[in-house]
Amino acid sequence: MPETPGGFALPPLVRFSGLVLQALGDAREEIDALNVYPVPDGDTGTNLFLTFEAADRALRESLGEQGGEDAADLRTAVVAFARGLLLGARGNSGVIMSALVGGLFRRIGRADPGERPAAAFAEGLAAATEAAYAAVGTPVEGTILTVARAASEAAAEVVLDPAIRTADVLKAASRAAREALQRTPEQLEVLRNAGVVDAGGRGLCLVLDAA
Repeated sequence: MPETPGGFALPPLVRFSGLVLQALGDAREEIDALNVYPVPDGDTGTNLFLTFEAADRALRESLGEQGGEDAADLRTAVVAFARGLLLGARGNSGVIMSALVGGLFRRIGRADPGERPAAAFAEGLAAATEAAYAAVGTPVEGTILTVARAASEAAAEVVLDPAIRTADVLKAASRAAREALQRTPEQLEVLRNAGVVDAGGRGLCLVLDAA
């Protein structure tokens, strides 16, 4: 199976794409109901689902063009997925999510042959957070950005242990994201008044859980 330097392979990407699409589909209405910021239009869950649906479709089209998963090149598939995510991005949440995933994948794609996958992934989460903040004109805390930063900081901390594996980095990032999500009403008055957590942050937690 073709791999990138650093030990990343294609099957996990395909599984991730399917899992995140299922998770967002199942939680679509829940996330829509949380959507009170920046505009209370109740479509964040739908936008995130449609954004990842476009990415999944682009990924599967790429695999088909390359002769199937067993013959496909990982880098080509990753580019197709990220491009599908970007071109299919819906709403603010979709744009920010495409910046997050694009930043992560670009760092993973630069992994050296001898590099620890866990370290590359942790650095990828940091790059993803930077890309997401850069994609927003005026970053606001208590949103998906805050949740992303908490996840990347937790990943950077645990990966200092040389025995830590990529799965451990993901678990730490996911746990920190969920904790940060619960704190979003403390940071954003509109969330506190509505009695909800940030919709985009909730979507990001599902994406990390799927990973």
